[in-house]
Amino acid sequence: MGGERLIDDPLSVITLVPLAMGLILMILPRVLPNSSAERLIQVSRNISMGVALAIATITTMLFLGQLGSIDWTNITQGGYVLQNEAVDLIPAIGVTWKVGADALSFPMIWLTAILIPISMLVEWDAKRAHLFFPLLLIMEGALLGVFVALDLFVFYVFWELTLIPMFLLILLWGGEDRRYAAMKFFIYTFTASVFMLIGILVMYFHTEAIAGLGSLSGHHFDLIAMTAQENLIPNEGLRHFVWLLLLIGFATKMPSVPVHTWLPDAHVQAPTAGSMLLAGVMLKMGAYGFLRISVTVFPESTIEFVPLLIFLGMVSLVYGAWVCMGQTNLKRMVAYSSVSHMGLIFLGIATMQPLGIAGALFMMFAHGIISPLLFAVAGAFKHHYHTLEIGSMRGIAHHSPWLAAHMMLGWMASLGLPLLAGFVAEIAILIAFWMTYGWLVLLPALTLIVTAAYYLNSMQRTIFESNDSEHGILPDTLHGEDPSDLTWHENAGMLTLAAMTVLFGIMPFIFWDMMSDWSSGFVIDTMIEAMQAQEWSP
Repeated sequence: MGGERLIDDPLSVITLVPLAMGLILMILPRVLPNSSAERLIQVSRNISMGVALAIATITTMLFLGQLGSIDWTNITQGGYVLQNEAVDLIPAIGVTWKVGADALSFPMIWLTAILIPISMLVEWDAKRAHLFFPLLLIMEGALLGVFVALDLFVFYVFWELTLIPMFLLILLWGGEDRRYAAMKFFIYTFTASVFMLIGILVMYFHTEAIAGLGSLSGHHFDLIAMTAQENLIPNEGLRHFVWLLLLIGFATKMPSVPVHTWLPDAHVQAPTAGSMLLAGVMLKMGAYGFLRISVTVFPESTIEFVPLLIFLGMVSLVYGAWVCMGQTNLKRMVAYSSVSHMGLIFLGIATMQPLGIAGALFMMFAHGIISPLLFAVAGAFKHHYHTLEIGSMRGIAHHSPWLAAHMMLGWMASLGLPLLAGFVAEIAILIAFWMTYGWLVLLPALTLIVTAAYYLNSMQRTIFESNDSEHGILPDTLHGEDPSDLTWHENAGMLTLAAMTVLFGIMPFIFWDMMSDWSSGFVIDTMIEAMQAQEWSP
């Protein structure tokens, strides 16, 4: 029976199982009050890792076609697969449990499922692990819920649910200023999502009745039906206003300048696993939601506000890179580099070219691999050298060769070195931007040179620069201790991310083909008609 359920509705299984198991494990100390702390930690950690690995296995089997026999390169916009039979949750107001996946959401689903066990592995020795690992499972279920939900009410519930475990991870396992960072993270992202909720409610009250749904209100939250409904919001001014409300929620999550200031504080104070998931997946929720809802449901408004997207993308790209030049804190530098890279996603979408949109999707995916590697490196640097200051330690290659190697690969991938995953996304977006806007492409291209400059400078100062050919310059924070290299579990997690960075750089077609086909169909089926209606030309 369980096997049939898994085959019939795998998305519900991978979403609800980690939520349920995480909650059960959270109350495990109450269930086993006489067990030793060490026993509780061992049981909770092993079960959490087992569940995470099982979900990663299921999603990989779905991608390879061993489960479901799906051709991921033949899915166009609106052509969802793995859809369940909708289950009424609150039928009076039109809320249903309806899930599905396509080439926009599935790479994020797979990435989430892979990153959770890797983040667990990197922080295998986390304090209060009997609470830490179940929180990561709850986080996994909430993140997957965002990417699979096809009902906007359920989508919003999962969107907000992701805040709780991340808030607790920062608050309970963060650095010295963790309370300030946790509150800032929560206030910024929660407030922005309220604007998004207002936009969703306006959309809701313009939906046409569906038989059996919304018996009390006469409306529904079905995203597929909203997308298919002709002229969902007839009033152009109101439609543009709703688009802007949604943009506030999604741009804050990405984040985009000027609503980005919560991110560096959250990253600096968060535990390593929290930073890995925040950068790897949570930021991509904003880009995913923007494409899934704002651009898809309101293509005319998107065309109208293309100049705004270019402005936000350019400012984020340039500002993030420029601020990185002056950073001395390793985590803060990587955080601002994320702001810069998220600007590229807006620029890719603003091209209105299939290549540009596919490049934006691949940037979401590639950055979701590279940035967790960088934050894992930063966390290990803090753990082994008790500092995050760039330049406080010189020549770590002498003492921590594995850490130095992962740091070097992560920085090279982030600056866009060919044959690594980041290069594929950057070159696709730049080519598409040139095709649409001509020599304006020089600004993002030159900014990427600045990106290379601050990474290479940090690499020189941290990894190689030393007055002694045999020993590095150790930071004062070690207090005379001998420096150490990565532990087995830190190294295993980073090696996995490093291998993925190289794999998807050399063979990007593994996910690029499905992203490219989806983007081509999306532009042809959705955007061209909107461009003609708006008489748009770049």
